[in-house]
Formats: sequence, structure tokens, C-alpha cells
Amino acid sequence: MDRDDQSGTAPDSKPLVCIDLDGVLNTYDAWVAPEFFHPPRPGAREFLQSLHHSGYRICVFTCRWWEWVQTWLEQNGMAEFVESVTDRKPPADVYVDDRAVCFTGDYSETLERIRRFRPFWEKVA
Repeated sequence: MDRDDQSGTAPDSKPLVCIDLDGVLNTYDAWVAPEFFHPPRPGAREFLQSLHHSGYRICVFTCRWWEWVQTWLEQNGMAEFVESVTDRKPPADVYVDDRAVCFTGDYSETLERIRRFRPFWEKVA
């Protein structure tokens, strides 16, 4: 597995899906410590497997140290589906993230969505 795959999708290659670790592949609900990894989210392995078998390349995007992420992926049976782990935003065909707001072309709408945003796992008081 490459540490930093910065290549985009060439015309003849498989499309790249960039997937966040915390909150997407694992059950993250709050920061604990750099070396603490939450357990995998139910269905995460099957999700990666399905993407892989559908012809996608998979990059895990995280601010965590890539070697720790690689170990976590191996321990949880997901490493075989992941092409790379990076802390940089690679040029991808699609990004899967629990903290994203999708821009739809309207700045006013986007600003309002940012103001109201909460990750799905965060309970609103």
C-alpha cells in the first residue's frame, strides 16, 4: 500500500474513491487520543469490498499517522481493498466524509448548510 498516492484518475484507470477514516469507516464519536482507534463501523468492510469489486480504487484519507491506519485496516480485514492512505486530499472522483457539505452552486444555500451542519453521529442538544 502506498502512503501518499497523489495520482488522479487517468483516462484508462479505475476511478478513485477517497474515504475518511474517523466517522466513516469506524464508530468515531469523539476524539480520545492519537493512538486510540474506534472499532470498525458495522458494514465498513463489506462497503470497501463492494467498491473494490465494482472497479474502484480506494484511498483512505485521515489526519492520523498512516502506519497506524494501515495496522488498523489490517487488523480489521480491510487492508486488501485499500490502495493507499494519505493525509493529503488526492484528486479523486468522489469523497466520502462525515463532515462534508456538498457545494451545489449556490453560496447562500451552502453558507446556511454550513451553519446548520452537524456530523450524523453528533447528538444535537
